Amino acid sequence: MRFRAKVLNASMAVELRELDAASEEEARRFIESSGERLLALNTISAGLARRPRAFNMTVFNQQLHSLLEAGQPIVDAIEILGRNDRAGRHRAIYDTLLQGLQQGKQLSEAMASLPSVFPPLYVAMVRASETTGTVRASIRRFMHYQKQLDEIRGKLISAAIYPGILVSVGFLVIAFLMLYVVPRFSAVFDDVAARKNATAGLVQIWGSFVREHTALAWLGVLGLFVGLVVLLVHPGLRGWLGRQMLSTPWLGEKVWILQLARLYRTLGMLLRSGVSVLSAMKMTEASLPLAMQGDLRIAAQGVSEGKSISLVMLENKLSTEVAHRLLLAGESSGNLDEMMERIADFYDQEVAGWIDMAGRLVEPILMVGIGLVIGAIVMMLYTPIFDLANAL
Repeated sequence: MRFRAKVLNASMAVELRELDAASEEEARRFIESSGERLLALNTISAGLARRPRAFNMTVFNQQLHSLLEAGQPIVDAIEILGRNDRAGRHRAIYDTLLQGLQQGKQLSEAMASLPSVFPPLYVAMVRASETTGTVRASIRRFMHYQKQLDEIRGKLISAAIYPGILVSVGFLVIAFLMLYVVPRFSAVFDDVAARKNATAGLVQIWGSFVREHTALAWLGVLGLFVGLVVLLVHPGLRGWLGRQMLSTPWLGEKVWILQLARLYRTLGMLLRSGVSVLSAMKMTEASLPLAMQGDLRIAAQGVSEGKSISLVMLENKLSTEVAHRLLLAGESSGNLDEMMERIADFYDQEVAGWIDMAGRLVEPILMVGIGLVIGAIVMMLYTPIFDLANAL
């Protein structure tokens, strides 16, 4: 959420500030940490808010890890990072962390007060590592975790760029033909058909409709485009689309494997940081699609009842035969965290191969499909011309 705050600064001057926060309470905490007095706080409409530069967790982790590795205490490291933010875009975040640490709080407690910045998984990992004094190792582990997730995400985005361009260009070409070229061709055919008392064809019918209802035709195309954008952006529709994809025979299996890789990667990272199995499963639930959250919730219930994680994951369709065998080996050897990361690596390799193969297949299929549609439109335009030539 975006807030506009009226504050009284150290010079006793009234200023207006805009800031991002998960709640009004967090926004007040930002203002108080900067040493200013809050006079008024209002929520800004999403349409009027200027999008600020997001806090870069990757850079923050790299810089914090480097300072801790150099022997700097956590308080000094956060203070140095705050001074390094010369532009002041995220100074309130560093001030809030520093204020919490100076009050005697742990780093995880200070981070937990900023839910819009630090995700619950990250806070839980830091909290667990504080009890064993391995904060630096946990931060490095989270950096590795982020890197692996970003690699898969990058592959998915790269595989989708070219098909996306093909679909966009094809949509524009088809819209141009149907809304501009066809109506003008049909005007010529209408005159000839009227003189020969011929029956109007599909080109004449569509062209007449577009000429007489131009605004409606363009609004229809615009509505189709907006509908596709909303489908991709709206969380509820995306959730429904995800459930439909999971239910399809072939594509659903690949999406399921992709989500399993993320599940085991997250569980392995949390277990290696010292988080209990049950807590890790509950924290990982929010990162899964809605269709899989219920299965993981039931699996966590089974673990709380004393069942083995290998058994409950298999019963709730959250593992494959390979994963089940590795989980059994991890339970018997006590290396459950390592085995979960191996499972995630195995799934990631399978997903990477599938993405490469899908990219090779989808591109020519899309090109052929778009070519057939455009070819059909061109044939539709030329058919009346052939009819006229035969009639002459």
